[in-house]
Amino acid sequence: MRAVTLCLAMIALAGCAPDIQLRNPQTGATAVCSGGYYQHGLIGMANQTAKDLQMRCLDDYERQGYERISN
Repeated sequence: MRAVTLCLAMIALAGCAPDIQLRNPQTGATAVCSGGYYQHGLIGMANQTAKDLQMRCLDDYERQGYERISN
């Protein structure tokens, strides 16, 4: 029973960061930095990497001249 409660709590605390679309205004090329799946709490500490990867993706494309597209 304890394991079921823990699993339900993890599902309830799960979240999903939105994908961020980018466009290069000079070439018209588009890209997407995926938000991926992450969770809050202790498990979220390990999944912080997904959010870090998204931020690195954004930084990389923005250095190349891409701009975020409003969703």
